[in-house]
Amino acid sequence: MIVEVAVRLLKKNGLDSVTIRRVADCLGVGAMTLYTYVDGQDGLRLAMTQHGFDLLSSGCRAASTLGTPQGWLGSAQHYLRFAIENPHLYKLMFATEIDSGEADAQILNRGFEGLIERVREEMAAKGVPAAEINRSALGVAGTYWIALHGLASLAIAGRLGVLKSDLDALLNHMLERVAPT
Repeated sequence: MIVEVAVRLLKKNGLDSVTIRRVADCLGVGAMTLYTYVDGQDGLRLAMTQHGFDLLSSGCRAASTLGTPQGWLGSAQHYLRFAIENPHLYKLMFATEIDSGEADAQILNRGFEGLIERVREEMAAKGVPAAEINRSALGVAGTYWIALHGLASLAIAGRLGVLKSDLDALLNHMLERVAPT
């Protein structure tokens, strides 16, 4: 419930609006009560970040069209839609440093591991030898994510107009070039 309220505040008013005190006020409890559940402001941000990755990952899985002629399109469309509909959460997940030691990096790594595993599965299904999968899956997944993240970031910033193409056409063009095979 704490994270849901925090994410609602984030979506409505941006990261600066999400404080322990505001979340506590929304929940009708004292701020000290929240410290039982989250480790201060950084703990709250980590919990929101983890929640964001959980939403993104489960949504990409649900929208997946892997194994069909559409390939990576379904999950890529979900990724873009998630980023565009949740720009503050997306920025928190990918562009906000959280002073929490290794916890932030671990959350990002866990989120990325799912993509690497799907790349491995697709490569194996296409008959790529195991040695080649082990050697190249990380790079293939990384290239795909970098391109998708770049497209999402430009879409959020409203910077795609210069390309004189709609988002779907740009996504399809990108997938033709960098979708994992």
